[in-house]
Amino acid sequence: MRAFITGSGAFLPERIVPNEEIAHKLGLTPEQIFESSGIRRRRWAAPGTKASTLACTALRCAIANANLLPEQMDFLLLGTMTPDRFIPGTAPAVQKQLEIPPLPCLDIHATCCNAIYGLQLARSMVVAGTAKNVAVCFADVQSAWLDISAEAGTTSMLFGDGGSAFIVSGHEHKGSLQVLDVLLRTDGTFVDDLGIRCPGTEFGNRLNENYAQRADFLPRMNGQRVLMRASRNMAAVCRTLLQQHELTAQEIAWIVPHQANFNVMRQLMRALGLSRHMERLVSVIEDYGNTSSASMGIALDALRRSGRVRRGDYVLMPAFGAGFTWGAALCRAV
Repeated sequence: MRAFITGSGAFLPERIVPNEEIAHKLGLTPEQIFESSGIRRRRWAAPGTKASTLACTALRCAIANANLLPEQMDFLLLGTMTPDRFIPGTAPAVQKQLEIPPLPCLDIHATCCNAIYGLQLARSMVVAGTAKNVAVCFADVQSAWLDISAEAGTTSMLFGDGGSAFIVSGHEHKGSLQVLDVLLRTDGTFVDDLGIRCPGTEFGNRLNENYAQRADFLPRMNGQRVLMRASRNMAAVCRTLLQQHELTAQEIAWIVPHQANFNVMRQLMRALGLSRHMERLVSVIEDYGNTSSASMGIALDALRRSGRVRRGDYVLMPAFGAGFTWGAALCRAV
């Protein structure tokens, strides 16, 4: 049994937020934001928009792109850092909005690595014969959590909202990507360098812990350490994955990374010896910012719909996120 990405989809909110709109509030200039991140604008959802709504809209596009119907899905996976509710998971909300019969639903909490964790789980189920078609969707509404102030400027400038999805199936068709392998890593040593502390059992919550700091409920990031580890760890896992499949970086047609920061992506290309082949890098960060869980799926959908992928092309998909957790997926166009 083999597994293929047979469909993909993406959804971005209508509101465009250029650097010029928020730079002064963040204590930065529009040029500083672009130079340090590669971002010129991002999309923010309307207040009250649910992550499940973005995910469901993207998933409908992916199912149609795979020439399937919602009721043909056997399993539904959802990755998000901004769930509709603390309990239950958000995947059941997507199932309800799709108006399909009950099926297994599972939330993934691997932050910006949600796409490759979801891909590994979906591939495993298809190869094992547990499911024929697995719906994997991602969404984050980061704008609702951001601290738009100078104190958090270098963090809050990065994030946009969006949703993405792909369908993993056991049968290929034209335009499919065979999922050859996925390699994942986690090191909890750096658990406090990127993420949000509250609510939780370690630092408390608003309901019964009046001593909790306001900052514990907002995104926190040790920018220098994150940037250093992200490019280094992604490059290392990419090299390992390529070695296992007896490939060189030069044989990879497309690099589709998590869209965290353009400078990180550029460092990754340099580390892989591809700095003279930036045309192989698929980047949507200039227009959409860092859409967290959804970013890799948005970039992959943009690539698949561009018409540039040719049969036999290798696609490498690296990611890095809070935890720290990182990894890469290797696919080939069929």
